[in-house]
Amino acid sequence: MELRLIMNGGGDVRVSNELRGWRLEGGDAYVRPSEISTPCPTKRDVWLLRSGVRLPSDGVVGKGVAYHNEILSILGEVVLTGWDGLRRAVDSVRTHAGVWALSIATAWLANGGIPPMAIEPKLPPALGFTSSRPDLVVGNSPAEIAYVGDLRSRYVELKKVELAAYALIMEALTHIPINNAYLIEVSDRTVRVEVVGVDDTLRTEALSMRDSIAAMIKSKNPPPIPHECPQTCPLRRYCLGGGDG
Repeated sequence: MELRLIMNGGGDVRVSNELRGWRLEGGDAYVRPSEISTPCPTKRDVWLLRSGVRLPSDGVVGKGVAYHNEILSILGEVVLTGWDGLRRAVDSVRTHAGVWALSIATAWLANGGIPPMAIEPKLPPALGFTSSRPDLVVGNSPAEIAYVGDLRSRYVELKKVELAAYALIMEALTHIPINNAYLIEVSDRTVRVEVVGVDDTLRTEALSMRDSIAAMIKSKNPPPIPHECPQTCPLRRYCLGGGDG
């Protein structure tokens, strides 16, 4: 097992005033921030999910949900009741992801306490995004857990754009500048925490993807099957045959 903290553009991030959330307008709420990070290049997976297709509960999706729930369960116990929660959380450890969550919570408590943290807080609609729930908010920074399997991929880059969407929403709601976010990348052997600088590039991409997904939803026409269907897409069979509908 390997546990790493990666600094990537975090710290002193410069953001243009016109790209702060409180300076932007969004219109009707159509897009979920999580739809930004779905793997399909044409967002056909978003259309399928909105048409009633359900994600499978096994495979990559099942693993991701298990790691996600394990981390949040442990951190949630500690946020609520400190050392008592930590002792209870020991029973929730099943994988290296749980060991990571337990280790970081222990370090926080040993050094004075848990930082201000909310587990899956509900954010109201803003900037053309529907109500949403980032995995965590640490201080005033959003954080997301991403299961990346054995390889880092385009999914990781899209999760950073999703984090930028949460930062924009939170800025619009609070008028507090958010320059950094956290991406907790879990593979089958490692946990890697990346401090992501929420810069102009990520903000612009989040707004662009919001607009393109909203246009697709409003058109009510299914997007085309991509030329190269990602192997990681859990809905792949619905486009390439073998799906139900």
